[in-house]
Amino acid sequence: MDSKPQEPAPSGLEERNSIQLQRFDFSTPTDDEPSKNRDYASSLSRAMQNWDHAQLSRPHSLMPRQYRSLGHGANRPVSHRSSAPSPTNSSDGDSPAMIAKYISERAILLRWFEAPDEKSFAHGSPTCVAVKAADAEHVFEPADVNPALANAIRRLDECVVLAMSSQITASVIVLITPQQKSLAVDETGARLPIIASLEDVGSALVHATRACIVRKERIVLIWSDDPGAIMTVGNAVEKQLLGLLFNSRQLSNVTTPRMSARSSLRHQSYSDVSKMPMSTTTEITVRGALDEKNEVYIKAVALEEGTGEDDDGDLEADLPVRPTARVHSIKVSLAIMLVILTQILGVSKLLNEYTWDGGYWRFALVVTIPPLAMFSLFFFIILVNSVFQLLLPLGNCLKNTKYHSAIKPKLSRHRNYELPHITIQMPVYKEGLKGVIVPTIISLMAAIQHYEEQGGTASVFVNDDGMQVVEHEVAKARSQYYREHGIGYTARLPNRKLSPKKGSSWFRKSKSATEDIVEDSDASTPQEISNKIGFERKGKFKKASNMNYGLAFSNRVEDELHRLTQLEVAKRGINAEDLTVGNEDELYEQALHNMLVADEGRTWAEGNIRIGELILIVDCDTRVPVDCLLYGALEMHESPEVAILQHGSGVMQVVHNMFENGITFFTNIVYTSIKYGVGTGDVAPFVGHNAFLRWKALQSIEYVDPSDGQTKWWSDAHVSEDFDISLRLQMHGMLVRLATYHHGGFKEGVSLTVYDEVTRWEKYAYGCNELVFNPFYQWIYKGPVTRLFLRFLWSNIPVTSKITILAYIFTYYALASGMLLTAINYIIIGLFPDDIDHLYLPSWGIWVSLVVVFNGFASVAFSMLRHQMKEETFWKALLHAIKWLPFLILFFGGISLNCAKALLCHAFSINIEWASTAKEMGPTGFYIGLDKMVQSFKYTWLVCLVLSGVMIYFAVGAPWGWTIAPGPHSTATIAIIPLAIQICSAFFLPLGLGLN
Repeated sequence: MDSKPQEPAPSGLEERNSIQLQRFDFSTPTDDEPSKNRDYASSLSRAMQNWDHAQLSRPHSLMPRQYRSLGHGANRPVSHRSSAPSPTNSSDGDSPAMIAKYISERAILLRWFEAPDEKSFAHGSPTCVAVKAADAEHVFEPADVNPALANAIRRLDECVVLAMSSQITASVIVLITPQQKSLAVDETGARLPIIASLEDVGSALVHATRACIVRKERIVLIWSDDPGAIMTVGNAVEKQLLGLLFNSRQLSNVTTPRMSARSSLRHQSYSDVSKMPMSTTTEITVRGALDEKNEVYIKAVALEEGTGEDDDGDLEADLPVRPTARVHSIKVSLAIMLVILTQILGVSKLLNEYTWDGGYWRFALVVTIPPLAMFSLFFFIILVNSVFQLLLPLGNCLKNTKYHSAIKPKLSRHRNYELPHITIQMPVYKEGLKGVIVPTIISLMAAIQHYEEQGGTASVFVNDDGMQVVEHEVAKARSQYYREHGIGYTARLPNRKLSPKKGSSWFRKSKSATEDIVEDSDASTPQEISNKIGFERKGKFKKASNMNYGLAFSNRVEDELHRLTQLEVAKRGINAEDLTVGNEDELYEQALHNMLVADEGRTWAEGNIRIGELILIVDCDTRVPVDCLLYGALEMHESPEVAILQHGSGVMQVVHNMFENGITFFTNIVYTSIKYGVGTGDVAPFVGHNAFLRWKALQSIEYVDPSDGQTKWWSDAHVSEDFDISLRLQMHGMLVRLATYHHGGFKEGVSLTVYDEVTRWEKYAYGCNELVFNPFYQWIYKGPVTRLFLRFLWSNIPVTSKITILAYIFTYYALASGMLLTAINYIIIGLFPDDIDHLYLPSWGIWVSLVVVFNGFASVAFSMLRHQMKEETFWKALLHAIKWLPFLILFFGGISLNCAKALLCHAFSINIEWASTAKEMGPTGFYIGLDKMVQSFKYTWLVCLVLSGVMIYFAVGAPWGWTIAPGPHSTATIAIIPLAIQICSAFFLPLGLGLN
């Protein structure tokens, strides 16, 4: 305590309060407050600094988060109430009554409890503080609160609510026009809703803001999740209102957001008022510093930093035209010319040889030209790209074009735009709640909070495919977590399990699949129900069918809600707009309940599962930028022709071992290459996550699957469901665009083990073959090429982009054929060196070309690309490329057999399925890793040992004239080395990269 005499605090206050003092803002917001009050507050502050505050509030991670609805939008989400307990407890030292008493005394000092000029309340206090107790009831201070005010506070259902009335609030309310819906502030974009009366106050308000003005009763309601933050929030609101009095543009006649999702205040530091969106803190002026609010400086700095646009207009009508970059067309054209040139040179050799000996048989080699041309296409595209990256500037990659956004939308263009509701859709399987799901949700909630502070609303919609599969305790924990944080979810039954075969016979009639299902008349568990009804999760990779199930159930609830609304309106003789928020909540809960009952336990669902105007697709191991929702909504608004806005991603590392570091480097290479390709004019890819999708666009391409009669959006018949949906959208005249202005702020997890990464490449190879070719048994009546691939070839996608996609697809065929073609080359070069035609190119020449171009020239060019994109300096980028060259050579040299397996499984209709990639590191250790290695690579090792035995036999055991051994006059060396490299890479891949 300071020894200087101070005016004492009221007696007994220390005994009545145990408050976390440092979380309150004790600064006096007005300069004209009497010195007596300032001295009293100062004395009170020092007197309370040593008070015990250990148990004021619950941990932030346990605070409830509920959603409400507001308005009558067709696709507006509505959720039901959470029954989470209050975040305050009732221990003797920090009871809600004591907390309310302290906050009330503090509000009186700040003159927040002055009665309105006009008597708007028949009886009871027009101002108060309300703190929620452990029994979910509110404790009021003063106790004689007006009943209408008390009921409004109960409907808000917040931890602490403060009803404010002061000279500042009265002055602002006088300026409000009768039809005005909110107050907007240009500096922050924050909006303060205006409510007609206390009767119209509902829980939906807590989603869009932390305060509202009540016009009839002439008060301001302020609320918070944390009692320790209410004074800071109130101070910020008062400063905001004070700023409006001196702002000529303070009365923005815009509407309150209709769709809502509660703001998560617990992720913000309340002691730092400068971080709050509604604050107008005083800035410290530094001599010589720029006035960052001056428009002249803003434009100049934007131009210097390359973040400005050529357009100076601030209106939506003045949006700059996005040009179509042509550099990509030039690059692909040059690559095609090189492919044609090399094939022409080969044909010329055949013609020259024919003129010498007149042999027609060699023209049979012409049939190898198409596959070799497709295999070499990617090689020549990389070669041309490397030349362009090394020698030409990258101006187009740093500007906004038709398919690429390198610069964020300008907020000044959209001052009066009502931000849409965004649904964040997240498919989940068996990932850990604490280690994977919770960190992702925290990241999403921070983005939602920022979006809500700008006037938008958002919600999280989880498609949990693991809830009915995992243990009951884990499922219960997931459900409770979703409920506490206001997250909507759907969960479907597990896949059916067939009964074990009791024996087989050549003469026994086989049962159908439905007859083999395990039946249990008393089915109670999800698995038993699934077995009984024969429920099937379609698809090799279950993500598409999981999202389809969630979207379909949401649509069913939407239809039922519409039906119930029409019945309610007809029953009461009113319009749909006359329904209150409470009525809509009740109707939504009834609609959800009806659909759950209709499904008879097959579907689990809770919370807000309605779909907004935009959908953000994320994986469950994702981190998102805090402002991603805002800029995503603005860009989709600026470009209504865009159906998918794919964001470039960085890497979120988990274990930082050697393998994850290597895959991180490779993933960064991929995304930088995509940025360069799209920036120069290529069509943007859709990778299936970290992308905004327009819900109306998805609805325009929905179809009914004839195999089960279900309406679907994502194709569960294709492993590459993202390519399929992207193609269908582009064929409907819509665009896919890449946005890179977050500079890696979106982060995704990568494979943690070599087993997961090899599985990923198997899935990609299977998906490519699935897109191009039908299985062999369908060639008789469907032909070899799929209908989807033919649609792609005849689609309106630019021709050069089709060439790039074809080059990418046939890269997997080149990888898969590596071991086979090298083994054939070993026999041809080793045994028949004098009989081969000059058209034939040995594997040795191909291998040297790949090493020189991919590992040499491309590494230097890519380092220059990263330097020009300001990612890294040239020499540092080059050192990183050299560092990871052995890793990449070993990995890509060793996955040939795995890719071939996937291609053959599809071609011969052999069943193969993949689980989701592991998001957490499992048990490790030498023997654990060795056991998994043997299980995963035993057949690969077997093939390698057989080929090694063949090579040894031809080297030392074959008869004379049939040996393949190095010698002074032998060509066996160039036959042996390529196959030896393939065998060693495949054999040592798990040994070198699998034991971390």
